[in-house]
Amino acid sequence: MSPRTSRASRASRGARTGSADSLASLAERRDALVRARDDLEGIAPSDALAATGEMLERLDARTALSAEHTVIGFFGATGSGKSSLMNTLVGREISPAAVRRPTTRDPHAAVLDPAGADALLDWLEVADRHEVHDGPLHDALARAAAEGAGHAGKAGRAGKPGPSAGMVLLDLPDLDSVQDAHRDIAERMTGMVDVLVWVTDPQKYADRVLHRDFVEPFAGHDAVTLVLLNQIDTVREDERESVRTSLEQIVRRDGLEHAPVLAVSAETGAGLADVRSRFAAVAQAREAIAVRRRADLREAAVGLRTAADPSGLPGRVPSAAERSLEDALGAAARIDPVAEAVGKAYRHRADARSGWPVVRWLRRVRPDPLARLHLGADGSRGAQGAEARSSLPAPDAATSARASEGLRGFADTVSRDGSDPWRAAVRRSARSREDELPDALDQAVVGADLSRRTRGWWWPVLDVLQWLAMAAWVVGLGWLVLNAILGFFQVPAPPMPMIRELWVPIPLPTALIVLGVGAGILLTVLGGALAALVSCLHAARARRLLRARVRVVAAELVVDPVQSTLAAARRSATDLAAASGDAPPQRV
Repeated sequence: MSPRTSRASRASRGARTGSADSLASLAERRDALVRARDDLEGIAPSDALAATGEMLERLDARTALSAEHTVIGFFGATGSGKSSLMNTLVGREISPAAVRRPTTRDPHAAVLDPAGADALLDWLEVADRHEVHDGPLHDALARAAAEGAGHAGKAGRAGKPGPSAGMVLLDLPDLDSVQDAHRDIAERMTGMVDVLVWVTDPQKYADRVLHRDFVEPFAGHDAVTLVLLNQIDTVREDERESVRTSLEQIVRRDGLEHAPVLAVSAETGAGLADVRSRFAAVAQAREAIAVRRRADLREAAVGLRTAADPSGLPGRVPSAAERSLEDALGAAARIDPVAEAVGKAYRHRADARSGWPVVRWLRRVRPDPLARLHLGADGSRGAQGAEARSSLPAPDAATSARASEGLRGFADTVSRDGSDPWRAAVRRSARSREDELPDALDQAVVGADLSRRTRGWWWPVLDVLQWLAMAAWVVGLGWLVLNAILGFFQVPAPPMPMIRELWVPIPLPTALIVLGVGAGILLTVLGGALAALVSCLHAARARRLLRARVRVVAAELVVDPVQSTLAAARRSATDLAAASGDAPPQRV
């Protein structure tokens, strides 16, 4: 049975039948529904997918069978007089009618123009078949064929008109039968016949179970539905129209906005001439099969859309969500500690090349911050190649929780306006490769060229100046030491040069010492300031580089799977619209 939807939506679909069905052929709409079902696999509830699959199987099977025979099924509750009604319509006893109920245990078929109907009846699993070659219904069908031929001739259609259409009438077990097998047959047939005829009587026409379980689910099948109020002869003549109107109001509330509601009597034959004419016209038009299947496709598409509406999701992953995800994964990849290590490594190398030569050896004894993390030093990309692991400390609980929360927040942001099944699908997609994230993020950091251009042009300049400053104070110190030694051994020393341009005359060796030490200190301070400034620039560059590499990992392991899910949502929304007749199919 087709999934139930809201009564208002079913009514609106019924009103759209004529215009919407012209947008796409039956085959195009079927293919669109198949594509939508495939995209909804694992997203929509399994019962909705199973119902769609069963409907597609029925559609394909019916399409492969006779298109010349219109199958009309009589459905009703116990005592509605389906068997008597069908016998009177046909003009002969097809189904046994008696007081004992339920009378109809198995389907009975009245076959008009039986040629080619055997395979169809086999598919319907109807064994009790009665060929009808005469009678009032046969005559009505012949008149419809003649009228059709006359209209074709007036229109100037070339060639002779086609053969008279065939018809199969089915008297089915009661819908409210106490025998489950009988009810199952009736329920199965509601999805297989081409035209639905609901038969009721003045005593049970308002039965809520009949309307809720059988009429309402087929509210979108107005064009192939007929409602017959049988046994109208049991109602006083002045009340008959009010009873029929009451039934019509109930049927309209059920969602059947256009289905005819006729008052008939199998006992007196009242109203049956109109029913025969309608049956004959439907059969001769040979459109009931396609109309019924289009209605089935529309109902299945609406059912899938109700079960897993894809329309609320965005077309692409929002940029803000991507940035938030990058922030979370960047924290898990320890971007900030690595960027700080890059800055420290620059200062470490700058001090080792341009610092005060007396204390440089202390810098060389301490390990390079990047080398300590196995992230490369002196421009290398790590000692063990692209598959090397870093020595970054493992993320603490707060960092790991932020990464997990980042995935959750990313999925929730992307799917915020989606239906629950699609929100769950987006979450699954976002976490589908979560186990690969730690290694991928570590390799993103290890593979980054963090040491590129970490040799400053000013290092050798300061290096030369530092050595010159050191040479100055070493020479001055050596000079004074030499004079002291000569004085100790009472050896006359050469005259001491003096710098007299200052306010106090200063020996040249002392001036060299003061100048060398002072210059060294100034050069060290200057080098430290330059190193601190440039190290900030290198740390910022490293942060941008690492974030770009984290962005690649996020795109591959998180964003792309989610984007695939969003693409499936777009496709399924388009295909469901085409299958339901709301839009033409999109060809890729």
